[in-house]
Amino acid sequence: MKTALLGLALWCCLVCPAEAGKPLVGFITGTPGLGDASFNDMAHQGIRKAQQDFGFDLAILQPKADGEADATDVLQLVDRAGVIILLGGQHLELAKAAALAHPEKTFILVDVPCEGIANLSSVLFSQHEGAFLAGALAASMSATGTIGFVGGAEILPVKAFEQGYREGAAYAKPGTAVLVAYASPENDFSGFNDPEKGYRMAMDQYGQGADIVFAVAGRTGNGVIKAAADSGRLVIGVDSDQDALAKGTVLTSMIKRLDTAAYNELKKVMDGAFVPGPSYYGLKDGGVRLSDMTYTRHKVPDAVMNMLAEIREKIMAGEIKVTNAMARE
Repeated sequence: MKTALLGLALWCCLVCPAEAGKPLVGFITGTPGLGDASFNDMAHQGIRKAQQDFGFDLAILQPKADGEADATDVLQLVDRAGVIILLGGQHLELAKAAALAHPEKTFILVDVPCEGIANLSSVLFSQHEGAFLAGALAASMSATGTIGFVGGAEILPVKAFEQGYREGAAYAKPGTAVLVAYASPENDFSGFNDPEKGYRMAMDQYGQGADIVFAVAGRTGNGVIKAAADSGRLVIGVDSDQDALAKGTVLTSMIKRLDTAAYNELKKVMDGAFVPGPSYYGLKDGGVRLSDMTYTRHKVPDAVMNMLAEIREKIMAGEIKVTNAMARE
């Protein structure tokens, strides 16, 4: 167990010691940790709501600024907490090793599939469906016929966003060019924590003619949003509703209801109704969706909004098949 955990580049900063008599839930965030206004913060909202409703204590492990590991804190958290929720695909091997070593504890893994372990559940999202809508919107609103995509790292969940985005753009406006760039390669999660790099990558795509860029990059995406604002272009946010981060500049956000999923999985545990294996959140149950476009709706023609509504219905009915890059062959 110790060897498996030491082999993973994990985090530090254990907080919130448990009070006597209260159960302790451990939360291991993804990169770059809390404060990203996106992936991690969205999940944290759901965990905090569950904490209020069920009265457990919460311990949080998140990365240092330099991303260095502190395996001692990981071991301590697994030893102390009865329930551990892990956010992000980089925690797959950790979750499996810890769950097998501690069958008396419950593990919840978010954003990556895992089956066959009795005390481990995994939460998956149909981000490819939501990204299809984002691509259709971007292509329809582009004046140049070129749109962009900036990803944090070349991992399957982000590749699923990219593929859905490409397919949505091609469906709505065939011939639309899609520029793609990633801040870091697979298994290098620093690409989610570099706003300056996100800014440069977005400015490069805007310079190549893209007038809308989809940022799927955690805190790096904040740099993409700033680039859009500085250049007078548009950007699409991700995971949480980021529209207010740059009002009128964020065209929409592809919301991924990590808050709902985290809350639901913790509720199952607290209610004694835990179910191992994967659960899914997609368009049908509101697990993914576009934001309400509070600050940009006036820019979007009714015909485009009607088209998005029609696409949404067709995806849910199975009339439009969106490739899911998360589904391994």
